[in-house]
Amino acid sequence: MKNQKRKVGKKVSENGTIEISFAGRGGQTAVTASKLLAQFVYEKGFRDAIAIPIIGAERRGAPISAFTKISKTQQIKTYDSVVNPDYMVVFDISLLQIPKFKNVIKPKTTLLVNSDKALDRDKLPQIEKIYIIDATGICIEHKFMLSSGPILNIPMLSAFGKITGFYDLNTMEKVIKEEFGDKKADLNIEVARAAFNSVKEG
Repeated sequence: MKNQKRKVGKKVSENGTIEISFAGRGGQTAVTASKLLAQFVYEKGFRDAIAIPIIGAERRGAPISAFTKISKTQQIKTYDSVVNPDYMVVFDISLLQIPKFKNVIKPKTTLLVNSDKALDRDKLPQIEKIYIIDATGICIEHKFMLSSGPILNIPMLSAFGKITGFYDLNTMEKVIKEEFGDKKADLNIEVARAAFNSVKEG
């Protein structure tokens, strides 16, 4: 196991677990993102990480949720869904108008949203930190697409790594090569770099 003494950020729940909620639509690869995030942080030296790929029908365009719980210091023993997220990663900005997503945003929640412009904070719960990344634009520019649309998981996770410091591009590259093979890795890493350097406060 790698050195575990490095601090990874201030967002740690009372039980030592950091909880991340993903909000996406079917076909936007949010469920895959929840699984990859667990792999990235585990590779970086977290003691435990679990993905909880819930919920409901994953038909194209339907709202879906997925969750990841991570801990630097202890084993995670709860496998229920996240209702009080430290971070919320939003693949489609329109989902913030749906109560089941909007209502779980707490004052301590940090939002990371796929958007090409700053968010109207007056339409959101009062929170301190909002970050935006034009993940869709990056995918289109780099032709990082499926028949269902842009492959948003890599740019969103790269932006998440940048704002949290939980993992870096080298970690992403290692896991991506193991997961998808060298042949598909180059474009994934190209997209990850673009997102890592483009995320900003919104």
